[in-house]
Amino acid sequence: MRIHSRRCLLLLTGVVITACGGAPAPSSEGAEPVGLAIVGARLIDGTGGTPVDDSVVLVRDGRIQAAGARDAVPVPDGAEVVDASGQTIIPGLVDLHGHYGGSIEAAEQALKNQLYYGVTTTRSIGSDPPDKVALMLEAHAGRADLPRAFTAGLGFSYPGGFNSSFPNLPTTEDEAREMVRAQAALNVHFTKMWINEVAEPERKIPPGIRIAIVDESIRNGLVPVAHIDEEADAVQLLEAGLNEFLHSTVLTFGPGSGAPMDDPEPGQEFVNLCLERDCAFTPTLSIIQNNWHFAELPELLEDADLRRVMNPGALERFSDAETRAGIIEADNFTDRQAAFRQVQNFVKTIHDAGIKVALGTDSGTANVPMGWGTHHELELYVEAGLTPMETLVAATSTGASRMPPVGEADFGTLATGMSADLVLLDADPLEDISNTLAINRVMLRGEWVDRESLLAP
Repeated sequence: MRIHSRRCLLLLTGVVITACGGAPAPSSEGAEPVGLAIVGARLIDGTGGTPVDDSVVLVRDGRIQAAGARDAVPVPDGAEVVDASGQTIIPGLVDLHGHYGGSIEAAEQALKNQLYYGVTTTRSIGSDPPDKVALMLEAHAGRADLPRAFTAGLGFSYPGGFNSSFPNLPTTEDEAREMVRAQAALNVHFTKMWINEVAEPERKIPPGIRIAIVDESIRNGLVPVAHIDEEADAVQLLEAGLNEFLHSTVLTFGPGSGAPMDDPEPGQEFVNLCLERDCAFTPTLSIIQNNWHFAELPELLEDADLRRVMNPGALERFSDAETRAGIIEADNFTDRQAAFRQVQNFVKTIHDAGIKVALGTDSGTANVPMGWGTHHELELYVEAGLTPMETLVAATSTGASRMPPVGEADFGTLATGMSADLVLLDADPLEDISNTLAINRVMLRGEWVDRESLLAP
């Protein structure tokens, strides 16, 4: 592995301390910093464009100065050169769905776990009280040992509804608006609503209150998103001005639905509305499949890094052979797997229809390990039928494009002027998407991350 000495890193000013061969690098007081050049890797830039073999990526002052083929991007004299021949560079991963439970210390460790695995941008989506909002804003502002973070503060539900343990439970439109303003005063970036199918439909957030939450969010510069199950709820929210959904709806068109894709009712109308409103889905497949994944493949638990980031209770449960057998031998196991394939069909169908698919995991829930879960979600997208390149786009530039100000992210691709967030891999993920786990080094905002310091003992 090409792990370079920390003596090869740049100071914050960008001036080289020592050259990687051990000899002092040429420098002069007041000289213009020349930065770092990563040379020889295969470059996958996050846009979906053709990979560039034998590339040069120039980094200076935390940003990409140039990226392209070696014969088109000259290496400046005096630049620190990292030989990445035989390796692959991808943008840092963007995970749009995480929860950071427990203490502040636990939330901080969860963020570090993500950065260890190359997740350079994350979004905490609905479970942050004010002290955790402050932590996320600290990460957002540039703390070097945490990924860039966005937060939705505390989410919205309805008394007796899904996740109604959180305090934002408005029963009137005025209450809803007041609660949104209170979240905005904390400087959060999003508002989150849980609008799930429940046994008692009257426990869902009523349509008028949903509209008030969306409207007041937009008025206050926040981006509203919703956890949904049903297409009718998605349609109502799209018409109200919300255009990002977490999880999936019941599949009413495409493979596995029993309805042809050219059937105009009701599926194609929904597709058309999603396209008209620039809608995106973050399907979070891991939260479903990980209910049995480790029971089917207990050898995964032999990975020392995975064990360190896994929920202790889940690790103990799946380490027990009797528990694993009970999951796999249950009468409903085949039905659960079939239902999961329906959700994968949903992902493939909306993607092929042109609806944006981003990547999120529901990491922080018991069965989805922080950081590792993001890579597993990539595998599940490929299993669903997306190509490795399409999956990498979902996990980089598409996710970045949903962050505020929406469509103006300065991260998520490796193009000139973008934040130098990248992952250097020892294997090519286009050949096998699981190669995203072959991490050699991680860079955040132009600085190599000290990965070994991030995981808890």
